[in-house]
This record gives sequence, C-alpha cells and structure tokens, in this order.
Amino acid sequence: MMYERGHPEVTILESRPDSLTFILDGTDISVANALRRVMQAETPTLAIDIVYIIDNTTVLNDEFVSHRLGLIPLNSSDHARINFSRDCGCITDEGFCPMCAIEFRLDKVCTEENMEVTSRDLVSRSMEFPTVRPVDSFVEEEGQPSSGIRIAKMRKGQRINLRAFAKKGIGKEHAKWIPTCGVRYQFQPLIRINEDRLMEMDEEAKREWAGSCPTKVYKYVEPEGDMPGRVEVDEPLHCMFCDECKKCAVQMDVPDLVEVKMNEHRFIFTVETTGSLKPEEVVLSAIQVIKNKLEIVSEKLNEENNNDYV
Repeated sequence: MMYERGHPEVTILESRPDSLTFILDGTDISVANALRRVMQAETPTLAIDIVYIIDNTTVLNDEFVSHRLGLIPLNSSDHARINFSRDCGCITDEGFCPMCAIEFRLDKVCTEENMEVTSRDLVSRSMEFPTVRPVDSFVEEEGQPSSGIRIAKMRKGQRINLRAFAKKGIGKEHAKWIPTCGVRYQFQPLIRINEDRLMEMDEEAKREWAGSCPTKVYKYVEPEGDMPGRVEVDEPLHCMFCDECKKCAVQMDVPDLVEVKMNEHRFIFTVETTGSLKPEEVVLSAIQVIKNKLEIVSEKLNEENNNDYV
C-alpha cells in the first residue's frame, strides 16, 4: 500500500456508548502517538476540584471524601462553553464564577440503621450548565436507574454536608480530568499464508496449526468432496503479533508457511471513556487540540521568518 503523506483517512469499525474502534490510515506513528497522548492528557473535561466541608460526622475524614468526589466523572459535553479558571478573569471573593466553576451541594442525614451516600445525592446549583451532572445520573441498566457511585456509608445519626465546585482541566494537571480509561493502538497486520506449503500438510496438521493462534485469527475449513481442507485468515484485526503461528510452523518444519508483517502507516485505535465525554467527542476534541498547537507553531515560525527580513 502506498503511503501518501498529508491525506489521512479514518474508518469506523465499531461504535458503542463508551468505546470506539477505528482505523487511522495514511499517516505515520508520530501522528498516531500524538493523537493517543492528547486524548489522554490534553482533552478538557470537568471534575470536582474544590470542596468545602460544612459538617462530616462519618468515619471518613474530610480529605478522603474530597478525593472520592474528585474522581466522580461528570458529563462534560459543554466543556467548550466553560472557561478555564486561569483564563476566566472573574473577580470574586472565592476566586471563581459560574462561568468557570459549577457548584454542587450535598446534605444527607442518616435516619435509618445505615445509609449510602452516592453521586446521585450531588445536586447541581448551576443554571448556566444544567447538563453538568455525575455520569451515572444518565445511565440505566436493564431498565433500572443507576445506584450511583458510592461516596460514603453512614450510620444512624451521622451527617455529611458540603459544597463542591467542578472546574475545567486536563489530564496533565491531574488524573481526575482524564476522559479515557484506556486508549491503545496497534499496526494493522498483513498476513499471507503460503498456499503451496499449506497443501503439503495433512488435515490434522492444518487443524492444529490454525488452532495455534490464541486470538483465533485463522479458521480451518473442513474438506468438501475432492477439495482438501484449507486455512483462512478469518479475523486479521485480532492479530497481536505474538508469533505463535510462526513458532508452530517452525515446529512443523514449514517455517515459510505464514508471513506476518505490520502496515506501518495504518493504525487500529480503540478508545474507552469514563463517560465524561462520548468516545467520538474525545477524538474530535483531541484533533482540535493538535490543530491549535500546529497553528501556534505556524504563527511563531512566520513571525521568525518575518523578523529575519527586517
């Protein structure tokens, strides 16, 4: 396959609410790795950053509760409309305003033998961004509302009362702002079976060799009439370059039975999110971040070139 720099293409293989698998074609590993790193570390999301504990008589100390609140994923689809606190320019006593911080309230008293405090108990006070809520508030499983993410467990008479403020940030600042729980890519495998050598093997050997792949890349097709059995490449994208098929071929004295190579300009990406952003939003946001960085570099280079002619 010819590699044409500057003309990358994306093909969606599978799309789910919390994951996306796609092929990035027509580029090199530097671009693929940049996209992976930006998706993890520089895609903006929202997370609770400041907590004011008013009353806490649970067995968990204030710092522990604050830490758990910070790790609750918040729906961040509106992050583009929300300012970074450092860029907001607001002048208030608290140091932030409704355009750069989303306020939540939590006030629970245990009146039963015991009670769980979850993310569903966080109440947003924001009129500007009502969609910024804990992710579990939007999730239902088998028709039943989500029970939420546990924050604390209380005994009768205990109380937890607090104010929390969510801010916009990126994963480079703190892990709570990372929108993904996993981003990985691999080269697309190029697999070629030597049909001449395959036909020299008996049916039992073909079946054994096809079954040597731990990820079931190959499929053995039973003989039909005068047609001998054969082995097909059934799931090439499952290949993880473990070379088990090549090792098995060497043990069977047919070392040239299969050739497995990497297409170094085609990458299979899998993006799994925490729920704060949809997978496609993470990818598009990361591309925009890279685009902004390149525009800054281009502007600086133009300034340098202009200065050289002065």
